[in-house]
Amino acid sequence: MAIPQEMTTIQEKIGAIASHSELISPPASFLAPNEPRAPISILTPAKRAALIACLNGGGTLEKRRGVWTSSSAGLCDKRISGVTVADLGRDGMLSLTTLGRHASAQLTTRGSWFARTAATETVEQHTAQPKHYSSAR
Repeated sequence: MAIPQEMTTIQEKIGAIASHSELISPPASFLAPNEPRAPISILTPAKRAALIACLNGGGTLEKRRGVWTSSSAGLCDKRISGVTVADLGRDGMLSLTTLGRHASAQLTTRGSWFARTAATETVEQHTAQPKHYSSAR
């Protein structure tokens, strides 16, 4: 398994860190050491997922074939609803740009803070859960 510095996506970092139970603190790349956490309890699960997907995609979402995706989204990744993107835009977390038929959304400073907090809490939840191993032989 590659070390977190060599990985290209936030999801890969989260998965790698979650698999290393000896790591207790979140990676420094999500939140600065003394940076306060964003109040992500105000976000719906769909908004959290959209912000993390945007962070994973380098801070940008693109509208493709009527649905919003990050640039790193695979075929099996969940698509993001237009309503969710519009809500995040109204909340000041995404900046939307339309040029002809092409639309994109970028994380704002506020959106980046919320996304990094959500990613940090996701890592903490994965590392805090005890691992269960089956002893089937």
